[in-house]
Amino acid sequence: MGDPTYESLLEMSVSAAMAQVRNMSNEQLNALLSDNSKIDAIIENIPQVRTLPTEREMGLVQNKSLAEWNLSQEPKLEEAKKKLLNTYEQAVSVKAEVEELKAKLDSMSEQRSLDTSSALLQAATQSAEDDSEAIADRFMKGEIDVDQFIKEFIEKKTLAHMRRIKSEKLLAILRQQQYTAPTQPMASSPPYPSHGGVMTGNLAKIEVVEHLVVKHKGMSVNRLSRLAATQCRSLSTLRDRAIQLEPKYLYEPKFEDPRVYPEYDLINVRLQGYDYVPLEKFQSYVHKIAKRFKFEIVESYAVAAKTERVVVYKPNSTLVESEIELATYDRVIRIAKVPTVRLPLFIFLIHTHLPIGVKLTVKGHEKADEDYRYIPDLLLKQKQEELKSLDDPLVRKNLGWE
Repeated sequence: MGDPTYESLLEMSVSAAMAQVRNMSNEQLNALLSDNSKIDAIIENIPQVRTLPTEREMGLVQNKSLAEWNLSQEPKLEEAKKKLLNTYEQAVSVKAEVEELKAKLDSMSEQRSLDTSSALLQAATQSAEDDSEAIADRFMKGEIDVDQFIKEFIEKKTLAHMRRIKSEKLLAILRQQQYTAPTQPMASSPPYPSHGGVMTGNLAKIEVVEHLVVKHKGMSVNRLSRLAATQCRSLSTLRDRAIQLEPKYLYEPKFEDPRVYPEYDLINVRLQGYDYVPLEKFQSYVHKIAKRFKFEIVESYAVAAKTERVVVYKPNSTLVESEIELATYDRVIRIAKVPTVRLPLFIFLIHTHLPIGVKLTVKGHEKADEDYRYIPDLLLKQKQEELKSLDDPLVRKNLGWE
């Protein structure tokens, strides 16, 4: 199917020429058939044909202006290329550094697995517990005094608790790797002072034990342990002190994207088709997809239908068999603040679901797009054409002006 604008122009030109030929007599028609220059004169005097050179000049001027603008953008393009090259070189450097660090991490992981580290850490925890129990036994036997007992016992108990916390954390990591369903990770906050200036965690428990040992010097170790357990029940646990995170941040940290992408100010999504119903449905679909892409929808409107007359001739004849008035419906969705990285995805998505018979056009907004919305005054257009036709010498001669 050809260009509708060209076909419409051709039809109007033929109609204007035939209007002049119909008023001619037989002698004028015979003279017209024998003289091609008269036919050329009729064609050249058609208003639509006379405007073609002017339109051609305007097209050349517009093309020249566009070419000059494209050349003016060359420095910006070269600068953008340099920035892209520098960014690529930085990315290659960072990639090499990451690969080097990964190789070091892999080599260290091969030397000692997490299972081995967990077993060694549990053994070290039990060793520190045994040392603290040995110090308590020596104190009960009277081999060391109270000050030495408090100093050594607190050091060993602190070491044992710290190792136990690390061991439990490592075991949680191993369980998370072993099972498909991830478990709640243990808090990694340090086991000392927290809420309201109150001592919590292992350090607070050690302070309680130290206070009880000083206060009850003659008490046995078993009674002292039970009393310390009773006093430590009110202290907050690791679970109480764990930082409460949102579920989506439990297993992945929150990454802030510092990149800023350029945006298009105004984009017109134009839909054209001969069938009204699918065009309306697809306009609603494009409107919803634009909202999901978080584009700002400025407005969504309809343009007056453009009607064309389609003539079907009988085979091998100039007789008209049928005439059809074909209406082209037009819908426009205008969007704003469109990131350049999202627009290609948006166009690809709506083009994939484009109904048969619907034409899609995506372009930047121009003043001509706004002027296209208004319906022209047909009477005014007719009078303008009549005024233009008065410049035709043949018309002026028929009117008796020349």
